[in-house]
Amino acid sequence: MADSETDTREATAELRITRVQALSNHDLVAVVTYLLARHPDTFPPMLDDALSSVSPKGAAKQADS
Repeated sequence: MADSETDTREATAELRITRVQALSNHDLVAVVTYLLARHPDTFPPMLDDALSSVSPKGAAKQADS
């Protein structure tokens, strides 16, 4: 049963990733704004943590130079 639960969670996560990647920049900002308004105490630290784990789009190009 644990394997099917893990598979379900992974499938759900992959679906979320696909949906987020399909968003326009405008819609992505709207989602983040909604989450900030909805969860003002918990979302900002999670967002900071997530942002610190990824590189900005321009950083990869600068590193190649």
